Amino acid sequence: MQASKNKNTEKAEPFYRLSVPKQKTSSEIINEARNVLRTLRTRRPFTPAEDQRKLFGSGSSRAPQNRPPSVFSLHASSFDLAESRPVSGVRLSPLDHKPVLVTFAKDEDSSISLPKPPASAAEVRKVSSARASLFGRTSQGSFLSAKMGHPDQNEEKLDSEEPAMMNNLCRSNNNCLEGQRSYTPFKDESRQLICNECISKSEREDFLKGTAGKFLFQLRGESDQMKEPGINSSRPRITGWKRRVTGLEGETRINESEEEESFWRIKILPILHELEKEDNIENLCLACTKLYQALNEENMLGKRLKRRRVLLKTLYKLVDVDSDPLCLKVAKIILAMKVDGKNLLSVCKLAFKICRNEKNDYIIQNDRLLDCLLEVLRTEDLQKNNEALLYCMGAIKLMSGNAVLLSEMVNKGAVEMLLQLMKQINNIKENDTYFSNLGHLLVQLTATLRNLADLPLARRQLLCSGAVSELCAALEQRVDDKDVCIYIVRIFSKLSFYNDFCAALADCSRCYILFLALLNKYQKKQDLVIRIIFILGNLTAKNNQAREQFFKEKGSVNTLISLFQTYHELDLNAQKWYHEKEGEGKTHPKDPSEAEDVLIKLIRVLANLSIHPSVGAALAAAHRVVELLVTVLEYKSVDDCEELVINAATTINNLSYYKVKSSAVQDKKLHIAEMLLKLLMSNNMDGVVEAVRVFGNLSQYHEICDFIIRKKIYKFMIALLDAKNQDVCFSACGVLLNLTVDKNKRALLMEEGGIGKLVDCLQDFGPADWQLACLICKTLWNYSENITSAASCFGEDTDTLLVLLTSLLDEEVALDYSLDRDLGDYQKLYWEREFKPVAEKLLDRIQSHHFLPAVTITPF
Repeated sequence: MQASKNKNTEKAEPFYRLSVPKQKTSSEIINEARNVLRTLRTRRPFTPAEDQRKLFGSGSSRAPQNRPPSVFSLHASSFDLAESRPVSGVRLSPLDHKPVLVTFAKDEDSSISLPKPPASAAEVRKVSSARASLFGRTSQGSFLSAKMGHPDQNEEKLDSEEPAMMNNLCRSNNNCLEGQRSYTPFKDESRQLICNECISKSEREDFLKGTAGKFLFQLRGESDQMKEPGINSSRPRITGWKRRVTGLEGETRINESEEEESFWRIKILPILHELEKEDNIENLCLACTKLYQALNEENMLGKRLKRRRVLLKTLYKLVDVDSDPLCLKVAKIILAMKVDGKNLLSVCKLAFKICRNEKNDYIIQNDRLLDCLLEVLRTEDLQKNNEALLYCMGAIKLMSGNAVLLSEMVNKGAVEMLLQLMKQINNIKENDTYFSNLGHLLVQLTATLRNLADLPLARRQLLCSGAVSELCAALEQRVDDKDVCIYIVRIFSKLSFYNDFCAALADCSRCYILFLALLNKYQKKQDLVIRIIFILGNLTAKNNQAREQFFKEKGSVNTLISLFQTYHELDLNAQKWYHEKEGEGKTHPKDPSEAEDVLIKLIRVLANLSIHPSVGAALAAAHRVVELLVTVLEYKSVDDCEELVINAATTINNLSYYKVKSSAVQDKKLHIAEMLLKLLMSNNMDGVVEAVRVFGNLSQYHEICDFIIRKKIYKFMIALLDAKNQDVCFSACGVLLNLTVDKNKRALLMEEGGIGKLVDCLQDFGPADWQLACLICKTLWNYSENITSAASCFGEDTDTLLVLLTSLLDEEVALDYSLDRDLGDYQKLYWEREFKPVAEKLLDRIQSHHFLPAVTITPF
């Protein structure tokens, strides 16, 4: 009677049972792969590296005419000299002594050029055409004069910004200046006028009160004007004109300190002369390095230097020299001088141009250009300089393709900086005039974050800085911008591979709505679809709440079904094409096609969703879902695409667990069994094991048990017990257990040596796998229900089984306490609750029916 009760209990109980939700230990997580309801893993979508470094990749959705160019012409003329002038409110009166040197420039931002004696042809070095054009040299002069005077010459300089008016002045003083002109005109036709003491004090005062008083003057005091070309100073307005006054009057400091005066004359000016005269690239690079160091040591970077205009003009002209190492040095100094407007845009373009060449990565690493570009991102106004920031960010994106520079970015706080910039962009609404242009910038930013996401430190910073929220906000705003969407999705694709980030994303409730919206909008954009599906697969693999929340979103299952149909049709068409081309030598590719890859990851989502009890039950009743899964088994062989077929079988297995009304799996169970038979007979062991697992659940139905007997599948199950693989034995034993529920099918275990193989499995795997040991004991218990004699029931394996069960029920012998604590506790729990009760009953049954032979005593 007791045996009957136990038999009925086993009969009512399916082979695989749904685990009770509870906090799992590490050992339980490891063991969870054994259960019928299993999540699936898959490879992350592959993103090939761009063959060219550009602002937008070859797959960009932006038409070339609607996006900023990656290739452009950049020359000295691209820079704006007017923007470089410092502004000052200082307004001064002329000095009492007479001017010796007066310089006029057509361009208000041109620098001062001083007289220089004519040079012989032998003294003028040969330079390239770019170099000649750069400085506009002639045989008589140069951009920066090398001639220097002495402070005691008591010179004054008048610098006008209106050449036409000053030409009149030139003619009025023609007699005084006739014998003293020795200068070289600038290419821009600027004029230089040398005055001496023939201009009397009274004449000068009259002159200053007259027409010339409306011009900009630059008066020099005791300092030597010829040593200091290009001095910048204040620009007070007088009757509509600008007047610039620079210098020292006695001991009074006017616009610059004596220290800066000395610094300029002693350290900076010689380097500028070297930059003007030198035509060796290596020497020019060295001079730029010295210039940066000198400015940095004196804290003269930025806008503090009064004469930065002269310095910048020299640097701008060096851009025409065709040398990336030199342009890198130049760009670094220009950026450090805090230019803005057109010049900021041009220098950011210059940096981008340098970064486009992968061969420049090494020199970029050594020259700290990254620091300057990050400073631009940190300080410049987003709306005012959005185009400059685009190329600045583009340069940083290109740098992020280099492992050394990528690591440097993380250490310099680039992650937090980029997220702050993203937050600013997210605050710009769609109706704003800057919204569209900032989309170009956002592409560069998100592409950089995608590269940064490869580094563990960057991932931690992204998590701690609230990246999930900002990325979702950007995704929501830019849903129509496929480029932005794909980069953000790529970031999520990388980060969702990690448990902590996956949990943070799962907690962001709006992400599910966003992902569904994107799937519906870009259904045929495989590169976007596959990554979103991959992310959803990661979320639903690790979080039961995510499974429920995604399933409850309106239209979630319909969206998955629609995607399934779309890519199934694409895969069918591709397969037909390969079959037609087989005669021409075309074979199915080894790796999954794009359509197959989407289906693999899509089925994974369904398998993971089915882990949740209510979601799994609903999906089991969704006939269209089950039909599509079965269709995969119908038209696709495991040799065509192993992962796709096995994933489909696993998902069917998960759904077959749920015994619900109108279950689609139950309705199609015989057809499913037919399809599984094809997989079972394949040479793919993973496919075989998966098919056996499905049979383990389906064999709860009498129709499937009859199918297994009719097709001789049980013999295959018994043969699998020799596989010496725990998982294979476990799955095969599950099918045999369900067969033994029917008393008419129990005798089948004696065929093919089934009893002996079960005992061997118990001996081989029992102490290490109490779950499998329990399953074997249950099978033997069902089999021996009507036992009359242990020997007739178990044959020659009886004694072995008795000794084995006795040993396994001895706690000290059976349990290995040298295991780690979690695993040891788990093993003990399963041994006590699952294995021990069944094994004790089985041992008692065998012992009670095991009759020892009579012993005959022979008399002496």
